[in-house]
Amino acid sequence: MLFSLVFCAFFTLWACSGEQADAFPPPSTSTPASFNLNIPQKALWRNYLFVSAEVTDEASCRLTYIPPSGNKKIMDVTADSSGLCEWQWKIEETDGKGNARLIFTIDGVSETHFIEVRSSF
Repeated sequence: MLFSLVFCAFFTLWACSGEQADAFPPPSTSTPASFNLNIPQKALWRNYLFVSAEVTDEASCRLTYIPPSGNKKIMDVTADSSGLCEWQWKIEETDGKGNARLIFTIDGVSETHFIEVRSSF
């Protein structure tokens, strides 16, 4: 137990010392892509969830849905001529209840959002 505490303290001091700072790449100076997301606050079992992203036309759009159960669903679409990516799928009881993760990746730029999955309102 004492060894674990000493090791954790040593590791924390080493990690904060800055010695490994060169191991991380410099921050990106490019401007991230701009997109607007339309996401409801909650989803209900046995109902369809509809989300969309307003992007540039013909943009590559990926939605990764990770429900509370952890079963990942990956959905790829291409934006239509008006710059809209849309996804729709049914929320199943097997998805579980709790917070689900929505990871939107638009032309290589990702944003993560959360939605509450419920059995009823």
